[in-house]
Amino acid sequence: MAATAWERFIGHRVLPKATAVVLAAVLSAGFLLVRSERRDAHNAEVLETACGGVLPRETVRGLLPGDETWELRDDLDLTGPSGRGPRTLLRCSLNWGEDGTLDLAAVPVLDVPLSGVRPADIISAHTAKEPRWATAYLRATTQVTAACPAGLPGYPRPVTRFRVHASLDADGSEGSAKELGSAVAAVANHVRDRGRCGGAAVEPSDVRPLPRPAGDGAGESDEVPPACRWFRPGMLDGKAWGRDDRGPDGVTADDADACFLRVPRAKPANRLDHFAEVSSSSWRGPLLSEARTVYGAELAALSRDPEPGSGEKSYVLAVWAESSCSGARTLSRVTVTTAAAALAADRADRILDAYLTSSGCRAAKVLGKVWK
Repeated sequence: MAATAWERFIGHRVLPKATAVVLAAVLSAGFLLVRSERRDAHNAEVLETACGGVLPRETVRGLLPGDETWELRDDLDLTGPSGRGPRTLLRCSLNWGEDGTLDLAAVPVLDVPLSGVRPADIISAHTAKEPRWATAYLRATTQVTAACPAGLPGYPRPVTRFRVHASLDADGSEGSAKELGSAVAAVANHVRDRGRCGGAAVEPSDVRPLPRPAGDGAGESDEVPPACRWFRPGMLDGKAWGRDDRGPDGVTADDADACFLRVPRAKPANRLDHFAEVSSSSWRGPLLSEARTVYGAELAALSRDPEPGSGEKSYVLAVWAESSCSGARTLSRVTVTTAAAALAADRADRILDAYLTSSGCRAAKVLGKVWK
């Protein structure tokens, strides 16, 4: 009976082929299921170890293709007490397919130490060229600079900031800013915790792409440093900066702001009157006492309405004020340099007021003026 059924089965025109197809499909589905489970288990293990194991699992899964096998190409975690402070605090790189990559890194911000509190000293220290190993954030998809008030351990000088940046190279990655921000914030807070930084935690909303200049003209607003954007050339009857003019130099830092700018005069009165110069600087916190010491002689010479000397080729008038800026006690100084003493004397008060107003300063008290 069984032999007869078998003979009928194998003699059927369709059944043997259909059965073979069904069996192949079942075997293939089983193979794919096993392979998918192994891939998912492998990918889960990668996320558990990458970047010190702090990446938000579900968030990162949303960034990476679920039908690909993820490989941990590079993983380094030197946060915490690790002896000499490393150049790279943390780094991890995941890749998949032919060219999909997710890179995250945390590096210390090694500020050049101030050599003084004068505007030139502040600007030169904060605009010093960064070492090449620390500039990857300039090409990253998104980044954040995090504060570490207690200082990262192991460095010869205090390191109170670090930068975390991430780059995602994958199809459809344009809409992934929110997820990528969560991953960057998680890494930043891991570094903060391991370094015992103190201060406020990094939120995903703090993570943003690096601002890119909108144009390359010297007179464009995006070219003007934030510390100098309070000034308008019309304050000294000047014209807009041209392509060949020296652009403003400025720095906004935790304890000091500084700006130096040179504005071309719209209608020069003589051959010495082609340019006017303005500098502004403010000091807070630990730099207050140092500024008072460095400028001690100038502060002692302040008066309400000083008289300029005569016969000078240019005149420099410095105006000083105390105020509260962003809730901090602040000492501010503005200088105006012109070929005519009358112009500097007439505009200095208005320029100081514009500077303090734009800085959000309150309870301002003008200490006096002095000709330099």
